[in-house]
Amino acid sequence: MSTQPPNLIPTPAASPQQVAPSSMPTVIDLPYGGELDGTAAAKLQASRLVRLIVVAGPPGAGKTTLVTSLYELLQQKAVADIMFGGSSTLPAFERRCHISRTASERSQPDTERTPYGEVRYLHLRVSGDDLRHNPLDLLFTDVSGESFERARDSISECQQLGFLKMADHFLLLLDCQKLIDRRTRWQAAHDSMTLLRSCLDSGMLGSGCFVNVLWTKYDLVEAPGDGARDSFFEKIRNEFKTEFDSRVGRLTFSKVAARPIAVDSLEFGYGIPDLLKEWANDSPRDRAMDLIPEDTTGSRESEKFLMRHLDKVRDR
Repeated sequence: MSTQPPNLIPTPAASPQQVAPSSMPTVIDLPYGGELDGTAAAKLQASRLVRLIVVAGPPGAGKTTLVTSLYELLQQKAVADIMFGGSSTLPAFERRCHISRTASERSQPDTERTPYGEVRYLHLRVSGDDLRHNPLDLLFTDVSGESFERARDSISECQQLGFLKMADHFLLLLDCQKLIDRRTRWQAAHDSMTLLRSCLDSGMLGSGCFVNVLWTKYDLVEAPGDGARDSFFEKIRNEFKTEFDSRVGRLTFSKVAARPIAVDSLEFGYGIPDLLKEWANDSPRDRAMDLIPEDTTGSRESEKFLMRHLDKVRDR
């Protein structure tokens, strides 16, 4: 009886069981949370309606304090019937707010200063039943006071601030701590007018932009003063109106005390709710923005794809 030779061909191993796509872990792309640069801001506006608010003024005028105080107000409750709807820069806000809080163990509240360098943006999304656009994204410039001092003193330096052309609201901060001092008041007022003049003469600030002159740290003015000081404030207001009222889309004046210390009757964030209501409901234009710096034109395929996508969005 013959026997069959053994089977020398190995039997194929059983195929591993395929994992159903639905059971695969979902990868969630979370934002880093730091300040946005021009490219990141452009990605944000590619799919949303964004309003750009330029916060301008010298070092120490309260630019960062103004924006972080708005953020803190929105964390507590609705502000002027407008609610917090999220942010792509939460850690950046929290870092700036820390030294103003009790947890920092400081004797006096303070705000982190913005270093000199490339422009960055802070982002807030707001919502509300009465908003014209609900929800709405707000971008605030985070630019050092030194940058605005350079722009004030040089047209060519001002022309480096490309974001000015896209501004919906231009906030010009006048520091009342300097305005109530007879030794510094005229220089401070003159410097602010020179900055606005430079932005307009350089062609960087659009003629339709809404300009709001903010008297910051206004609690210092609310404290007992004299008639001569009140007359000075009125004179400065008239000079602004005479020179700039016809050169911008709208010129307004507001009083702000983001963190009042001189007058107990003023609440935290005094004047900010009215500003938020204006930014959210009133704008000179609704359009896409181009916040990508001119020299940011990478050669990688991902960067080329981004540029092609943004070009399509702008053409809509």
